[in-house]
Amino acid sequence: MPSSITNESTTLLRKGEYRAPSSTDIRSPCPIINTLANHGYIPRDGRNVRAPEMKAAMKELGVSITLRQFLTSAVYLEHQDNPPTGFWAFIRSPFAYIFRIFGLRAKGQVDSSGVACLNLDELDRHGAVEHDVSMSRRDFAQGDNHSKQEDLVEDMLASASDGKDITVDDWAKFRVQRIEQQKHDNVKLDFGSLQNTLGLAETAFIQKIFGDRARGWRVPVSYMAALFGEERLPIKEGWKKRWWWPVGFIELTSQAQVFGKVVRSINPKASS
Repeated sequence: MPSSITNESTTLLRKGEYRAPSSTDIRSPCPIINTLANHGYIPRDGRNVRAPEMKAAMKELGVSITLRQFLTSAVYLEHQDNPPTGFWAFIRSPFAYIFRIFGLRAKGQVDSSGVACLNLDELDRHGAVEHDVSMSRRDFAQGDNHSKQEDLVEDMLASASDGKDITVDDWAKFRVQRIEQQKHDNVKLDFGSLQNTLGLAETAFIQKIFGDRARGWRVPVSYMAALFGEERLPIKEGWKKRWWWPVGFIELTSQAQVFGKVVRSINPKASS
C-alpha cells in the first residue's frame, strides 16, 4: 500500500480506535505500550513519542497520575552505558541518579520542536526496562527480545486452570514455568533480583488493570488474547478501565509483593 494512502487512513482514525501497525510503524517489546500506539493514544507510527503523550495514554488504562509520572520520568531519562557515580552525581540529580538504569533516550534526543522524545523500539535496550524472562518474548541472548512469540502467548492463555480466567495462582505457575524454561534455554540468562522484581510488577500491573476485583483479580483469557495476541484493548470483550480508583504506586507494589509470595510458595527458588 502506498505510504500516502496509509498516512491518509491513519489521520482519519479517531483516538482510541484500533488499527494494527503497518509495515513501517515502529513497535516495542511491550504489548501494553504497543496497544496504546495501536489505539492512537500515542503516535501510531511509534516515533517521537513525547513524555506528556505517554503519560496521558496511560490514563486510558486507569493508572494514577503519581504512577504515570514516575514511570515516564524514569524511562525518559537519557540512557548512559557508563553513568556517573559518587556523591556529587547524586547531588546534581537524585532522581536521575537512583533511576538512571531505566533511562531509554539517546543523549540529546529531541523531536523537531526540541522536545524530549522516544521511539518505541528503544524499549529494546536490554537491561533497562526490557529484561529476560518476559511473558511473551525471548531473551536478549537468544537473538530477538523484541518480537512476540506465539508459542509463549499460547502457553500463557493455556495457563488458565478453568480455561476462562487466569487466577493469581495460574499466573504464578506460569511465571515459574517461564523462569525454568529460560534457565534451560538460555545459558546466558540475566535474571537477578531487579529482573525478578520487574517481572512481578508487570504481572501485578496486568492483574490490577485487567482483573476483576470482586473475583480476586482474575483476568479473563479473552482479555489476554486481545492484549498479547492482537495488542488491542479488550473493549469488545467487556473490559472497561477502572473508574472508582486508578491504579497507584502503593497498590501496585502491594500486589507485586502478594504475587511474589504466591510464586515462592510454588517454587522457593523461582526468583534465583
